[in-house]
Amino acid sequence: MNSLLSGAQMLEIDPNDIDDSGRIGFFYPDKAAALGRLMKVDGQRTPISVVKSRKGADKPWKLVVGMHRTAGARLEGITIFAVEVTGKPEDLADQEASENLHRRRLEPLERAKFTAALVQAARDRVARENGNLSQQKLAIRARWERVKAFETTAASALTEEVNDTCSNLERVYGWEESAREALNMSRSAVHRDLELFRLLIEPFPDLIEALAAHPVVGSNASQLRLIATIQDQGMRRVAIEALLADKELSADDAVIAAGVPGKEGRKPNGEEKALNAICGNLGRLTAPQQKRYVPQVVGALKSSDVKRQVRDLINAQLGDSATINMAFQIVTSLLDGEPVDDDQLAEAAGKLQEMLPESSREDAEDGE
Repeated sequence: MNSLLSGAQMLEIDPNDIDDSGRIGFFYPDKAAALGRLMKVDGQRTPISVVKSRKGADKPWKLVVGMHRTAGARLEGITIFAVEVTGKPEDLADQEASENLHRRRLEPLERAKFTAALVQAARDRVARENGNLSQQKLAIRARWERVKAFETTAASALTEEVNDTCSNLERVYGWEESAREALNMSRSAVHRDLELFRLLIEPFPDLIEALAAHPVVGSNASQLRLIATIQDQGMRRVAIEALLADKELSADDAVIAAGVPGKEGRKPNGEEKALNAICGNLGRLTAPQQKRYVPQVVGALKSSDVKRQVRDLINAQLGDSATINMAFQIVTSLLDGEPVDDDQLAEAAGKLQEMLPESSREDAEDGE
């Protein structure tokens, strides 16, 4: 299969020599400014792609892919690395569309790792400028050791770290809040990413890859954050291990499995709320009151199968199934002409009589 990148050549060119008009996608100035600052400070990591302009054009190059990177480089006054491609106009348009359509969306844990790396790079750069790189690393470690020892909360530590992070990003990259939002690096986004990194990725490097692949929780940021809110690190590990042991388990169920005090798990659905109301109201009645309303309770059951199920459960709790089995064995023995001890007959009769409703019991006693 032929590719637009076959025989492509890497170039370093002036962004002012690139015609970026007639683009398919929307242009976001804040995103361009943020990307430009990233390239200026950290260097360009991904080349754009260009094609030679037609003869007589104002600019020698026509942009194919990389509108925001090109505009950002132009704002910063830096050159940009580009790959020269060739192809028919429709093929070039398809490459631009595909670049945006198929751009891979980072899953929550993977994004958290990238955010943490960017944040750490900015933090290290500031620390080097001030000559206190080792002190900075020790301070961060001490902060999270205090969380682990329950000397402070994760929420408090995260607030401190996010405040420091945003200050560092502004200092290194000169980002305004609008620029951070354009790159999905707003204060709230950084908080969410660092929460996952500090409380899930960093403490459990041996579990995190499998957790990211969990069918229910791995791609669900809100469920991952629920696990991250477990303050005790040991219980957090138990919850993660419960998830890894059961591919259908939700974060709510994992929290319950971990035995986290004060965590009730997921909210009950309508059916469960109705059941909780029934059990709760029955529990408020005294035994004589419950006895008085047994006919109404049984009458509310909607099928014979349900009533039989209730009967069997009650028999199992009271041990009545054993009594019925004993009586059945005695009757079978009598039918087969085998001798039956009188004491066995008396015991079986007594137990069967206890099982009868009061009215039937009285009739049986009157007939003695």
